[in-house]
Amino acid sequence: MKIKKFKTIYFIYNADGGLLNEIKYWIGKNLLKKQTSCELCDISHGRIFVKSQWSQLIKELKKDYRVEVLHRNEIPKGILEKNYGFPCVIGETENDLTEIINSTSFSGLRKTEGVKELREKLSEKAI
Repeated sequence: MKIKKFKTIYFIYNADGGLLNEIKYWIGKNLLKKQTSCELCDISHGRIFVKSQWSQLIKELKKDYRVEVLHRNEIPKGILEKNYGFPCVIGETENDLTEIINSTSFSGLRKTEGVKELREKLSEKAI
């Protein structure tokens, strides 16, 4: 899968990173059943561990791109200034940022087929 024009692909979670934040998110979602949810988290992680299909997708993409998987509180200023909704996938070219998959598209992905569907959406954007 080659998205030729991009040098970097950013996968951005709709959650904050850091051990404490990740524990709070997990407790809120899994124990307290709060509605705070991140569709990218659902795609990339099972109840506890990272899904092997997700790791494989990132490994494949890293053959052709620099890949960054980030949380809301880890976003570079240039991306933050664009006010994208999260979760999202952003592609960076030599001179610009492009939203490859927006937050609305993520809400339509199914948990069980998420990595497969995400791969298909990325392939659709291939040039």
